[in-house]
Amino acid sequence: MKVTVFGGGREVGRSGFEIRGQSTKIILDYGVMIREDRPVFPLSTHARDLDGLIITHAHLDHSGGAPIFYVTENPRVFMTGTTKELTDILIKDLLHLSSYFLPYEALELRTMIEKSEDIGNGARIGDAEVEFYNSGHIPGSINVLLRLDGKKVWYSGDLNTIDTALLRAGVVPDSEMDFAIIESTYATVDHPPREESEKRLIEVLNDVVEGGGLALIPAFSVGRSQEILCVLQKHNFKYSIAIDGMSRVATKLIASAPETVRNPELLKKAMSRAKWVAGQKDRDKVLNKPGVVITSSGMLTGGASVYYMEKIRNRSRDCVVLVSFQIPGTPGRLLLDEGVYGPPGEKRKVKCRVEWIDFSSHCGKTELMKVVKSLKGNPKILCVHGEPISCTSFAEQIRQETGLEAYAPSLGDSFTL
Repeated sequence: MKVTVFGGGREVGRSGFEIRGQSTKIILDYGVMIREDRPVFPLSTHARDLDGLIITHAHLDHSGGAPIFYVTENPRVFMTGTTKELTDILIKDLLHLSSYFLPYEALELRTMIEKSEDIGNGARIGDAEVEFYNSGHIPGSINVLLRLDGKKVWYSGDLNTIDTALLRAGVVPDSEMDFAIIESTYATVDHPPREESEKRLIEVLNDVVEGGGLALIPAFSVGRSQEILCVLQKHNFKYSIAIDGMSRVATKLIASAPETVRNPELLKKAMSRAKWVAGQKDRDKVLNKPGVVITSSGMLTGGASVYYMEKIRNRSRDCVVLVSFQIPGTPGRLLLDEGVYGPPGEKRKVKCRVEWIDFSSHCGKTELMKVVKSLKGNPKILCVHGEPISCTSFAEQIRQETGLEAYAPSLGDSFTL
């Protein structure tokens, strides 16, 4: 069996991994990364001999390249029902908003969605037996245990092993394994306790609103927007809350699958309290009175969050509260690191307040090591889906603390079992 890194090696974005056995070929995720306003996809591979594609969750860095396989072929594809619905709306939005060329169109997306098989608890793909476990990352997210040619490979996808206001903690397979592909996003950082982050959010929002300002919360439309809504409801936040952009669509879809969230009633109450922005008049109202608006995109790369940011950037009483991971080079990361915002060549210092509060849906350093130490057998470990320093540091820590073989692979690297 051979494992090849098609994307996600020493980088966050365009995750993609090929598992090739004696007569079976499976792709785990196939995402897209937007770099300098251009889409970057995983390494290419022939679709004609692909036995199956598994998408662990709907975020575009794991799903956004998958329709490419349907330009010339029609492979089997596996994901949860919720991931199917969310992937459909996120990639449609990508197609709609893209100012750049994508190597597939709506037809290929529709074919993929129609072809999708609901995974349930497991599936047989070629000669592989595959089991799926809740990852606790976003609604519908999974991690994967694959048995092929007498070997077991585990792929974490994006993993969170603590309960949040929205989701139950992710679960790691209780099974011996020969190989583990594990994310490293926050392998060098421990997150603060969730209650501490929630308390800090409420304090910041109260301060802004009571000072007559608007708090813009750019949030991933899937997962983070719904969690922030739940946190505000949980803490009985008393001021105006608006929800806009793709966050509206995703929230309604997630609410229609209550089995995917920890407390469906809390989400339902939060939704009933929020004001659902329906057009420009509603946006004008939101901008002209104190309150909170939650909207995508979480990194200020597009969507309604960009509209609001343009309006509040020079308003000192207003605040942008970043609650999502900010990939280097994105407008959100530049705002966070340098306090500047604007199109290329026109970036200016902002006058609005800028806050960042850690609401990660990924394991932190301590949780990741707990996961590694809980793995049964003596698996070789690939540390992926992280900045170079995160992947290399994590691999070194694993080697030192466990004695396991651990690597921080680069794009195109292959490993044979």
